Amino acid sequence: MREPFRSQFVESVLRGAASRDIHDSDGTGEYDAALSQGVSERFLQRELTRVEMHATSLCAPLVRRLGAATRILDAGCGTGGTTVALALSGLAPDEVVGIDASAEAVEAGRIRSLGYGLMPERARFEHVPAGQRLPFPDGHFDLVTCVSVLEFISTDAARRAFVAELLRVTRSGGHVYLATPNPLRMREYHSRRWLGDWRRKQGYPWSSSTAALKRMFAGCQVESMVRERLRLHPRYGRLAWAAPLAAIASPWQRVLARKP
Repeated sequence: MREPFRSQFVESVLRGAASRDIHDSDGTGEYDAALSQGVSERFLQRELTRVEMHATSLCAPLVRRLGAATRILDAGCGTGGTTVALALSGLAPDEVVGIDASAEAVEAGRIRSLGYGLMPERARFEHVPAGQRLPFPDGHFDLVTCVSVLEFISTDAARRAFVAELLRVTRSGGHVYLATPNPLRMREYHSRRWLGDWRRKQGYPWSSSTAALKRMFAGCQVESMVRERLRLHPRYGRLAWAAPLAAIASPWQRVLARKP
């Protein structure tokens, strides 16, 4: 990320642009309150390298699977790491839009995109408060991505409504890519609470089960993206046949749903 945008982005993160994830709980919630007390150097470095991380972990498998996508929505974009990676990817989009419930994160995303030389016509950002209808017409996007968002929506009903909105703005034959932690773990991925995905507590994230995700995408063709990720791995590419086992062991659920 080039200057002066890198310094501006760092300042926005230090002010808390990336510190709040839960937007529909009472207050900020204990999890968010603890996170907002300070930004560690490790946290800051992770924010600075998100574009490169998503270029490999998200964009490359999507390019392999889909080839191209003209219009892309990044729902829950945070500080824009995924949005910028998608705009620069081999998907060759004409339009990439990042939306988030945090106005501060959206502004940080705008700064990040300028730091990568992206003008608003290639990647733009919009603030959409939690729970609101998405400000896009039906079937507008070829691809909708949603990375590490679902686990921060507090109720099953709100999650179903959110996924329904993602599908509404996806065209027929288009795709929704969703990544959320795997609940088959002893500790919740983000907060590190023991059995936190099952002992749910207000103000803390928790993950939906694979069965729940399939119900949210009922009527869609749903596939795991673990196989595509394995095929691209320089060391484990020959183990793509073991994708079902890898999906169970993986800390993340990564699914691609094709809208009928």
